[in-house]
Amino acid sequence: MRGALKLTLLVFFFTMLSFNGYASEKLIFDGSTGVKPLVESLVKHYKQIRPNIVVDMGTGLNPQKRIQAVIDKNINVAMASHGLDMQRISQLGLKAHRIAKMAVVMGVNHTVGMKTISDRELCDIYSGKIDNWRNIGGKELPIVPMLRPFSEVDTEVIRAHIPCFSEVQFLSDILTFEKSGKMAKSIARTSGAIGMTTLVRVAKSQGEISALSMNDISPNTNNLLSGAYPFTRDSFLITSSKPTAEVAAFLTFVRSERGKAVIIANNAVPAEQ
Repeated sequence: MRGALKLTLLVFFFTMLSFNGYASEKLIFDGSTGVKPLVESLVKHYKQIRPNIVVDMGTGLNPQKRIQAVIDKNINVAMASHGLDMQRISQLGLKAHRIAKMAVVMGVNHTVGMKTISDRELCDIYSGKIDNWRNIGGKELPIVPMLRPFSEVDTEVIRAHIPCFSEVQFLSDILTFEKSGKMAKSIARTSGAIGMTTLVRVAKSQGEISALSMNDISPNTNNLLSGAYPFTRDSFLITSSKPTAEVAAFLTFVRSERGKAVIIANNAVPAEQ
């Protein structure tokens, strides 16, 4: 009888741990695919000290759906980078944790042979006025411009800091990618390609993508911190205002010296607490 009671209590205990989709030793992420590579690197290093942790990494959710997923407890961490109404997030019983600043860059395929580009040259490329890299000091190679939707943060950042980019009459057949991962893969695989991406994606491309300086200003750490390179986006993790113990432990790791080192190794800048 005592054995049956003990078994019943154990079943109840583990049922409570997995209640509302949360399981013991489990982290469930989804949201911005632009933030995803950085979080994946953080998770990889976190698992070195927490090898039993189980991690589910989603394939991407738009801003509204990612917030709702946290509220519904379908995920316990939403990755985000823009469109955050901090007051609204707080009213919903959530909290946005700013973890890093990363550079948005114009990435080019390694075949291009360019180091920098000007605002005017970039706008002329996307309007079709310049269609070969040789015309602006690169190799004899057709230019393949790629774009992300105007509603996506990478494009928003470029448009905000390059006035002519908001006025460009884009080529009608320009390749457009909804997700940042697909954009990066296409830049890496396409000779002569150019497109907006992040320095984190460049770091993970194993040399297939190069980041261009903008108007001779490099997207290095010093220029990010000083504001000399203005093309940046913040990375956030959105959780319940009272996160689970496992989520809280992961956030503590992200803020630790080891977590900061991972962020820096991914060409991003750790956020100040």
